[in-house]
Amino acid sequence: SLPIRSRARAPGMSGSWWTEANATQEPRVRWLGVFPRPVRLRTDLARGVAVPSPRASAPERLTVRDAESTSEPLCLTAQWWCQPATSLDTSVRLAISDSAGSVVLARRISADEPSRSRRLAPNGQPTVQGSESLAREAQVPLWKRLAYVLQPPTDLLLSELGPIEWPGVLFGYQIEGIRELLARDALLLTDDMGLGKTIQAVAALRILALQSRVECSLLVVPASLVGQWRKALHLWAPELRISTIRGSGGERAWQWAAPAHVYLTSYETVREDFTENPQSPPRRRIWDAVILDEAQRIKNPEADVSRKCQRLRRRRAWALTGTPLENSLDDLASILEFCCAMGDGDLPQRLFPGPALLDRHKALQLRRRKIDVLPQLPPKVVSQIVLPLTGPQRESYDRAERDGVFQLRERGESVRIENVLELIMRLKQTCNFCPSSGQSAKLDDLSQRLATLESEGHRALVFSQFTDEKHGARAIAAQLEMYQPLLYTGDVSPQQREEIIREFKQNQARKVLVLSLRAGGQGLNLQEASYVFHFDRWWNPAVEHQAEDRSHRLGQSSPVHVYKYVCEETIEERIDEILRSKQLLFDELVDDVTIDLRSALTSEELFGLFGMIPPQGAKTSPGNARAVPEFATMSGPEFEQYVGGLLQRKGWHVESTPLSRDGGVDLIARRFDDVGAESVLYIQCKNQSNPVGVPVVRELNGALPSLQTGVRGVVVCPSGFTADARAFARIRGLVLWDRHGLFQLAES
Repeated sequence: SLPIRSRARAPGMSGSWWTEANATQEPRVRWLGVFPRPVRLRTDLARGVAVPSPRASAPERLTVRDAESTSEPLCLTAQWWCQPATSLDTSVRLAISDSAGSVVLARRISADEPSRSRRLAPNGQPTVQGSESLAREAQVPLWKRLAYVLQPPTDLLLSELGPIEWPGVLFGYQIEGIRELLARDALLLTDDMGLGKTIQAVAALRILALQSRVECSLLVVPASLVGQWRKALHLWAPELRISTIRGSGGERAWQWAAPAHVYLTSYETVREDFTENPQSPPRRRIWDAVILDEAQRIKNPEADVSRKCQRLRRRRAWALTGTPLENSLDDLASILEFCCAMGDGDLPQRLFPGPALLDRHKALQLRRRKIDVLPQLPPKVVSQIVLPLTGPQRESYDRAERDGVFQLRERGESVRIENVLELIMRLKQTCNFCPSSGQSAKLDDLSQRLATLESEGHRALVFSQFTDEKHGARAIAAQLEMYQPLLYTGDVSPQQREEIIREFKQNQARKVLVLSLRAGGQGLNLQEASYVFHFDRWWNPAVEHQAEDRSHRLGQSSPVHVYKYVCEETIEERIDEILRSKQLLFDELVDDVTIDLRSALTSEELFGLFGMIPPQGAKTSPGNARAVPEFATMSGPEFEQYVGGLLQRKGWHVESTPLSRDGGVDLIARRFDDVGAESVLYIQCKNQSNPVGVPVVRELNGALPSLQTGVRGVVVCPSGFTADARAFARIRGLVLWDRHGLFQLAES
């Protein structure tokens, strides 16, 4: 017992209910309190458990009224080989009848699980049994076979009575296209513009996602079409979660990380975010499907965006374009290089013009023409309007051509094709507007026609390859102010583009939409207009046809009238005659082929436009020389991309600065020389019609880091620089690149 001494008694206790032991020793516990409490236990008696009796129903007989609705059951026959008990290897070989194809089709679901069926040879060694496809089929898990067999057929999924609710009726050719997209891992869909390639791709994605065959897809489109694709996805695939990748670098980071079925972004964003780091957002996963809209954007295999799109890891690759072939077969090869699956460790394949390329093209391309599949579509009537130049505009044109030819002759043997193309560009601008008086024969005719169309309730689209305020879209919109025109060019933000298109569609008072050919010639749905005007000619029919088909497409209820302006006795008329007589390039491959002026005409023909013979150093055949861009047709971001591409081909690592936060710097290019010294170029790009003055050069000079070595500032402007700007740059050590400098950079 413990040596305990009581210091108190519990309440209600009388006497001692315990005895103290070892009282002579020092106690170890001074106080102990005990509080007894009664504990009541509750007991329940066991109860009986009632088991409900089963309910039996009499069997019923099912009658089939329509004898034709039933068919004989299908069965799969199998032949089994017996293996010795000592072997752990098993093999199954299925002898599948033609009528029972569910197991054969199930191999598509298990394409990511390659395996090989094996059996023992007479000598006891394992050998490969049967073909690779049969062996893989034998290893398909049962749940995958059942998943495929129990899925509704594609025809039912696409019908109005099927389990999927579609917002509109799908045409027969669209159902055929969706079937092909579902069945193929690689497809080049080249339907005519306006036949609904977007709807077909979205519908196929929706079905694949509902069947759990696709979980994450990457959709790459031109920046101007991001909003349109979002609407199509919400309308035709409302179950799919979409993450739109755009904005600043921080915004794009969480957009890439957000869970989604479809990641929608632009070519520019892919080029920016696809880095050499394997964990960069476009590279960190294998995409179930990668879809390129307007896939002609990757026609140049040497372009940065083309290389990065081809390196995307993917299980499916779909390319959508109305013009897969533009200047040469190399364009087609670059697109077809993308049309294949790409796994870990795979390298992009290279294709070259030849029979193999044409065979692959035939195997991958699905193309339908409007005239074949939509005979009910209203006709498109194309007319050419030939106008004479008069008064000051005629005088300005004649003087510009006379002076230009004189300068070409003065160059002698040093004259190059670029000099001829530069003169052609100046003359085309003069055909639009007189540089001295602002007179325009085209605008006078256009204004008269628009007055008639407005009185009849029609609406019109006006396209120009130029964007500036002296010769292009801005000048046209300013002169047509009485018709409340809207202006759509590549310089406006994606949000502004959506607002402009929405305003034109919803506001009937807006009778005219003026668009630059590059920005507005692709992807837009503008069936509200039934008249299209080409204010100036782009020398490739496919680009013009794409622009016209913004109006001539599904949903158009009126005939579409297209007018093309050509000025009489000018460079426009001469080139048009040559192109009409040549009927260029690959009609056997696609219906419409883009014609690049330099690829289309030989040097003899180009110099012959001005009655000249090319010098020996300038002689070329069609398509042999690198195409020279028409800078006046480029928007600001497109011009920056062109300059960056030139530098990248020279070994520079180029990065773009954020729009509107560049502080006077558009591009930063870095390169290390042979001894490891770093050179850095801070570049300001100005693609304007007038020469750059001192303020622009001074702005760049102020943005240069003062303490960093190896830094130089570069201002790029095809139109040149004023004398004061050149003097300021010379004093500050800045570099100026005009049109001639860009030509040299491209040729070197």
